[in-house]
Amino acid sequence: AVNVPHFGSSTSEMRFFLQQPVTRREQLFQCRVTRHRNGINMFYTRFTMETDDGRFLMTAKKQRGNKSTHYAISMSRMPSCKDSGDYVGKLRSDFSGLGFTAYGPGSNPAKMDSKLPVAQAMQAVREELCTVRIGASFRGAKARGPRKMAVTIPRVQDQERIECRTLSPETSGLAALQKFDPNGLTHSFHNKVAKWNEKLGAYVLNFNRRVTFPSVKNFQLAAPEDPDNVILQFGRVGRDAFNLDFCYPMSPFQAFAICLSSFDFKLGFD
Repeated sequence: AVNVPHFGSSTSEMRFFLQQPVTRREQLFQCRVTRHRNGINMFYTRFTMETDDGRFLMTAKKQRGNKSTHYAISMSRMPSCKDSGDYVGKLRSDFSGLGFTAYGPGSNPAKMDSKLPVAQAMQAVREELCTVRIGASFRGAKARGPRKMAVTIPRVQDQERIECRTLSPETSGLAALQKFDPNGLTHSFHNKVAKWNEKLGAYVLNFNRRVTFPSVKNFQLAAPEDPDNVILQFGRVGRDAFNLDFCYPMSPFQAFAICLSSFDFKLGFD
């Protein structure tokens, strides 16, 4: 089982756990994601992530007043601002609503003081932790079939994640490396192709009983070179309840951010 920090652990200890990849020896880390939405605020939904046995991990809240999707992620049950000690990071979409990047705390390179020495700027700039690309054919109305998803995270070597901090994300950020990574600095994953089940009238995958309702949000991720080894799976078990299971080289924060990308309104609620 994954060794989750006990209740009362320090903020720094919990943040370290949430940002670090689970170890190779651990099997799927089983969690639950719950969607909290009500009334006029349904488009600014709050999500919580807990372990399967109910231990709280993170909250994500969709932010108002942004031209693109923006989720703030914190370690407190109620959303907190980025200046709070509970802040873990955020997930932002591009303007198309099809590309997403998750960041740790830090400064946006586009807003950095150009007069800062490069070494100092690199210490202050935010770390890129994962990027998600959704197939363009599913933009707009509800998808008629399973979504196409490509996920890229910094490579993990000897349980240490390569830091992706850059002052030029358009050429050396994760989204750029997702297209071309000649030095092997990243891990890449794609969603497994679901098969159409005539009896159920739906696309299906084998979630080993961890998913109980059909949904376009249900997906499994695997590396192209090892398609039978599921690294992350996510799927509906209730109207607003979803199971999330993942393993090495994912961290809890990365897994949560990847799943949040599937809830963007442009891709259709169900």
